[in-house]
Amino acid sequence: MSVLEIPAKEAAPYVRFDEENGTLQIKGKSYDDDVVMLFNMLRTKLKAFGSNDPEKLDVNIYLKYFNTSSSKCLFDLLSDLKELEDNGTKLSIIWNFVEGDEEMGEEIEDFRDSLDMEFDIKPLPDDLA
Repeated sequence: MSVLEIPAKEAAPYVRFDEENGTLQIKGKSYDDDVVMLFNMLRTKLKAFGSNDPEKLDVNIYLKYFNTSSSKCLFDLLSDLKELEDNGTKLSIIWNFVEGDEEMGEEIEDFRDSLDMEFDIKPLPDDLA
């Protein structure tokens, strides 16, 4: 099992996917033109991870900002996570967003509702990232 770690850039999030420990962290901002490649790489790793019938996966997302193309990537990622859950993986998702950014909070709720998923949505102060 391996660890995929992608350093953050100004417009791309930090990603750390630890297969052995069953953890995924996505943190930062996501509006880079090449963010689709980043998410496709992550989704490929997740699908390989899922083929081994993992027991659990703990996901923590804290994005201060994401654009429309990132939104589509995140929706696709959540769809993959839902598939893992449907196949028996115990899934825990905590999605944090900047306190006071009601628009982002509503978009995250829309993701959750559209995919009929259960996960925690928690506002955090901006300085905790």
